[in-house]
Amino acid sequence: MILSRLLNRLLAHDAAASAELARHAGRTVRLEFPVIADTLAITADGRFADPDRGPADRGPAEATLRLPLAFFVAFAFDRTAAQQRLALEGDAELAAGVGRVLGGIRWDLADELSQLVGDVAAHRVVWLAGKVGGVPGAIGSRMALHLIEYWRDEASLLADKDAVARFCGDVDTLRDDVARLDKRLQQLLKKSA
Repeated sequence: MILSRLLNRLLAHDAAASAELARHAGRTVRLEFPVIADTLAITADGRFADPDRGPADRGPAEATLRLPLAFFVAFAFDRTAAQQRLALEGDAELAAGVGRVLGGIRWDLADELSQLVGDVAAHRVVWLAGKVGGVPGAIGSRMALHLIEYWRDEASLLADKDAVARFCGDVDTLRDDVARLDKRLQQLLKKSA
């Protein structure tokens, strides 16, 4: 469900990619990324959806597209080398078609970031990223941004800055309290001896 929502958010910004994906309507594909994997159905409007069947009833997908971490590392530097790390199983035409759609999605990073940090800051971040090492148009960078946003805002898997600061303060207080207790115990042991 998470994977389909993330991919559909990307597809919402690219009508051509949705139209290309719609050619495979009714088919199922398994997408495996380094941190998430799921079997998804392709809808007639060029989106991804979880198959109607429950997880236990899901049969094997018609095609599997496996993108290991090595794919994303290589993609940042050499797209041809990255393609060699891509694993396709099952219906090769379906897997290649979905891979082509995912690899060709056009997405405006500055627009997405502007919703989080404002227009000026978003454009500066994109400019800086372009100067430092380029902003890869790979799906990996897009997925990472959306996963971080999802984990931070919806699933609460990542702590925000204030929560981390509170936790560190609590740990420091606990450490100091344990040190004081240890000294008191040492004094009591000396008195009793």
